Amino acid sequence: MYSKAISKYFLDINMFNVPFCLIFGLMSGFLWSVVVFSSYGILIGYLGYQTFKKNEYYAYYNLGFKKTDLLKKVWLLNTSISILIFLIYLIFR
Repeated sequence: MYSKAISKYFLDINMFNVPFCLIFGLMSGFLWSVVVFSSYGILIGYLGYQTFKKNEYYAYYNLGFKKTDLLKKVWLLNTSISILIFLIYLIFR
């Protein structure tokens, strides 16, 4: 149950994060896109989620999650994905 809730929040935040990072990557390069994905992109995703899906936080609160806990988990997952992508980039470069 909890992993479904976290994965849904992860997908919802990254629904705003990924397009922002792709546009940023087209302007400044692949590596900067990966860095933004794990740092500023989460802020953009949070702002988008806060704007369009704010009422869904009640469901997470009822499950026992706070906003900060959810954002920490998304940050950890995005950082792990970014490190993995960066290592793959270094291997195949």
